Amino acid sequence: MTAFAFLTAGAGALVAAVSALTLGFGSLAEPGPGFFPSVVGVVLAAAGARTGVSALRRTAVAPGTPALGAAGVRRILFMLASFVAWLLLLPFAGYVAATFVVAIAMSRTVGLEGWIRPVLLSAALAAALYLLFDVVFYVDLPRGVWG
Repeated sequence: MTAFAFLTAGAGALVAAVSALTLGFGSLAEPGPGFFPSVVGVVLAAAGARTGVSALRRTAVAPGTPALGAAGVRRILFMLASFVAWLLLLPFAGYVAATFVVAIAMSRTVGLEGWIRPVLLSAALAAALYLLFDVVFYVDLPRGVWG
């Protein structure tokens, strides 16, 4: 499960890094709005891949048993689909709403039970990330159709 989490996080960071390139990378002398998220995304993707592969190597599996069963494959595919859904929702729903909805789906996928905890976690995550990037770093996040 640890390997799954790190590999999924790494894939998500890579998707975020690539999508941030649409904001304009700029240069080292004059970084554009996509510079910081792209660099951080690549670093996090590399860290997630390294940690995930390391965790897979440590996982003790009986000989002849697949390391990742059908349920694990479904989780990975759902997490990747969630990242794609987040990217597609951003222009229409805005950053906060898209992050909130997709974080609920992801938290349920990784096993957070019930609805109260995933909703509270997702609300806190969306609010914290909004405050960090919009208020602290002055990153113009997508507002969606509500402008």
